[in-house]
Amino acid sequence: MSFTGEFRHTMDAKGRLIVPSRMRDEFTGDTVVLTKWLDRCVAMWSQEGWTELERVLRALPQSDARARTIVRVVAGSASPDEIDRQGRINVPLPLREYASVDRDVVVVGLFNRAEIWNPERLAEQQAHGEQ
Repeated sequence: MSFTGEFRHTMDAKGRLIVPSRMRDEFTGDTVVLTKWLDRCVAMWSQEGWTELERVLRALPQSDARARTIVRVVAGSASPDEIDRQGRINVPLPLREYASVDRDVVVVGLFNRAEIWNPERLAEQQAHGEQ
């Protein structure tokens, strides 16, 4: 499974987002897991990808405060959802607020996951990375 590409999409007023069809084809089932992620975006994991991430997070040392914080943020914000018949997922309000996404979004594939971004924030992040 490999998520790739960059797609501009629109989220409706209820927080529903159409998963890009090329990415939908990468899911073996209809389950996705959405979480807070680095740089204030929302990560979208397949069930297989989430299981692998969970394995990695469980292996982090519990004595490390930074590791506990990462696990707390990622696991605490995890929201499983099903892709509906129209190819949509629901992005919960706390995740939309965290990533400052409301209507226009960019969905970026990063091999093992996709990220849902506020377009302006993604542009800033990409400009920062080019320096």
